[in-house]
Amino acid sequence: MGDTRPIEPAEPRHVRYNYAVHAVEGGLFMGGLAFVSFTTLMPTVVKHLGGPDWLVSLTPIMMWSGLMLPPVFTAHRIDRLRRYMPLLLVTGIIQRLPYLAAALALFYLADARPLLVLAMVAFGPLVAGVASGVSLTAWQQLLLRTVPQRRRSSLMASRYVIASLLGLGAGWAAKAVLASHPGTQGYAILHLCAFGMLIAGYLAFALIRETPSEPPPGPAVGLAQNLRAIPQLLRQERRVRQYMVARSLMSGVFILTPFLAIYARHRLGETESYLGQLLMVQMVGAIVGNVVGGALGDRAGGKAVLILSQVAFIVLAAWSAVAGTDVEFQVIFALFGLAFSAMNIGTMTLSLEVCPLRQRSTYLAVISFTCLVSMVAATVTSALVWSGPDRFAALAVLTVVSVGASLAFLVPLRDPRSTSAAG
Repeated sequence: MGDTRPIEPAEPRHVRYNYAVHAVEGGLFMGGLAFVSFTTLMPTVVKHLGGPDWLVSLTPIMMWSGLMLPPVFTAHRIDRLRRYMPLLLVTGIIQRLPYLAAALALFYLADARPLLVLAMVAFGPLVAGVASGVSLTAWQQLLLRTVPQRRRSSLMASRYVIASLLGLGAGWAAKAVLASHPGTQGYAILHLCAFGMLIAGYLAFALIRETPSEPPPGPAVGLAQNLRAIPQLLRQERRVRQYMVARSLMSGVFILTPFLAIYARHRLGETESYLGQLLMVQMVGAIVGNVVGGALGDRAGGKAVLILSQVAFIVLAAWSAVAGTDVEFQVIFALFGLAFSAMNIGTMTLSLEVCPLRQRSTYLAVISFTCLVSMVAATVTSALVWSGPDRFAALAVLTVVSVGASLAFLVPLRDPRSTSAAG
């Protein structure tokens, strides 16, 4: 089995500073995306613009799809970098521009070029994800180099707490904007707000202090050689394989996600502004999930946080199939926020710790790629099953089955945190 000992920061004197900058940058970035929430707002936006059900079902994973494909093709080069920040600063600009483009298209082209506007709004997150995916493992390695293992879960939680607090404001803004400017003008304003917040996050990210490090010894590895080596790398790491299966099955949450807010509005007969209310309670749940997940992750590791998130997803999926009141759906969306936050904290923490030190970028890239495949499979399943609100219960059942199977693989996984402590 490979060496999974934690990488510690090269410059301990910068730890507190970098910790704070990472937290603020992540909070601003994710708080900005809350204005165009991929799980609550964007499916309705795409539907409003005339998008078919298959495109609506892809909306929650559009950015993630772009994010998870490029690392397989860039990991071998990122493993040889002495500094990660130059690449991250370039891709960070490209990552943010699609939201400005979508805002301008919604403002000025909605009537003249509706199909073009739909494409820019729906596929803008995909373009942003690809730009981010080129440097994803560089960001993960930067995190390993600037924040110690014992504080990574709380860092993820801090980022999400800031994002959730900003998301509360985004939910209030969405409710007010869509009430006063329903339709494309309201969606344009929200995209512009998202872009402004993302730029603020970029300016914060540029302040991170990185200490250059030497690349691993040995000759550089080419793309073809690195791809050919992947099967052997996976054969050597049973724990990584087990984690990949659990992560893949966890993507079952995206069977339910695309149509959850649409179904809630239909069930209650609410207007578009109700989405802002759902987003606010989702952010409240996210704050709770971040606080609990951060404390639990620093104390017990990412596995415990993931188990918490999966149990919450199972409960909310089963409940949503029978819910019929405003209070029930608000509690469901609060649980949704908690579960998603805990999942993000747990997967980030456990992914970084479960992979061996050598060729870690490649292992992380393979995990990302398998998640991409499973997420696309989940959304295709969602689109095929959904034909209207009457089929929502089927989506809920499939989600419960998939997440339950993921839990069955995750529970027996040996936690790297406990293994490292024992070593």
